[in-house]
Amino acid sequence: MSQPKIILNIIKVIHEKLEIVSEKDKLISIAIWDFSDNGKISKTDVRNGLRKLAEDEKLFQLEDEVSLYLQGWIPSEEIKIRINHKRFEEFYKEHFQELKTPTGKVEFSDDEAVLKLGDKKCALPPYKNEHFFCRAAFEHQINEPIDWSIIYEKMTGYYEEHFGKSKDTRENWHRVYDTMEAINKRVKELLDIEKLFVWQEKTIKRTQ
Repeated sequence: MSQPKIILNIIKVIHEKLEIVSEKDKLISIAIWDFSDNGKISKTDVRNGLRKLAEDEKLFQLEDEVSLYLQGWIPSEEIKIRINHKRFEEFYKEHFQELKTPTGKVEFSDDEAVLKLGDKKCALPPYKNEHFFCRAAFEHQINEPIDWSIIYEKMTGYYEEHFGKSKDTRENWHRVYDTMEAINKRVKELLDIEKLFVWQEKTIKRTQ
């Protein structure tokens, strides 16, 4: 059954949050504004959508709902949810296809620092992190897991053969994650692809 836009948006936001936390983390905090699609979805609809997923679908428990009932948007407002990881992933896999856009093969031009899908183009800042990220990622096949450190090397020039393996610190791998998110944002706006890259357990996969 097709899900309303607000439900799909909530699922997407929570899933993105879960990509950067451990499965051991049951209680997570998310800014309420993140569910609003930049203010296009009302706070009332956000509240109703969260309650539906919590009460009807049993995906999580709402730990503190007070901020959901305050009028207006405050950027610092957060909602805490106690996630049922297994149930959420089952629901996500069942309905995520509704978030996807038409598929096709994305091509990367290293010389131009451009991603292409048919006649659409997405320019990247040349010789910056996003360019180097794609240079590394497109050396691998679609859905092939790429360790974060491989892309980090291309982005920073910190090659293992010269300096040793990159340190597995949050600062280092999050630099790769943030770059991936920046690319996904560009691609969504210009190529109409929901996610060109996905992150899981500090590895990256290209979706098309």
